[in-house]
Amino acid sequence: MFLTICEANDYETGRCCSSLAELPQLPPRDMILFYSHDTGDGLLQELQAFRARNGAVQLILITGDGCPAAAQTRLSHYAEAVIPERKSAGALIAALQVVKDGYRIVLSGAAAADAAAAEAANGELPQAAEAPGPARQGQRHGLSEREQLILAKLTEGATNKSIANELGICEATVKVHLRTCFRKIGAKNRTQAALWASEQLPPQAHRH
Repeated sequence: MFLTICEANDYETGRCCSSLAELPQLPPRDMILFYSHDTGDGLLQELQAFRARNGAVQLILITGDGCPAAAQTRLSHYAEAVIPERKSAGALIAALQVVKDGYRIVLSGAAAADAAAAEAANGELPQAAEAPGPARQGQRHGLSEREQLILAKLTEGATNKSIANELGICEATVKVHLRTCFRKIGAKNRTQAALWASEQLPPQAHRH
């Protein structure tokens, strides 16, 4: 499934394997998309071993839906992004682009607070803050209802023209709204904005 998604979006796939241990040492330009249901010590050890061999290679980890926030936080020490499998194909492709651009994707808002509290209770250090980026923005985004709707349309792959037609406004107005949205959420482009929207906007924003 992941192979099909990547190839449909012009990502060249080098090889597929069943575990990180099967991979040789890779050049830094490579990116790994790794899916695992495991959330325990076995996965942590596998990620640690991978990092020892491929410290500069970008890794996106797809977890099972049951992976708790605290486990996601621990796993994110070894991956540029940790994404639950329930996310859409569009969100996955957006994550690939964001990581390729040099960003990390981390938990934000209440989920991050819950994870930090869980780690503190276990005597673990909370995750360090990452560099500014769209995934860091909290819920105080200050977006209007229309701006949220337009961002939600980005997650569906909508063009400016199709958004304009659906909302009954001109395409130039959509561009103005998007520039405002980018400024408010800290996104640099449509891809980052789409990823932010898929993670941060309430479900009702996607149903307008």
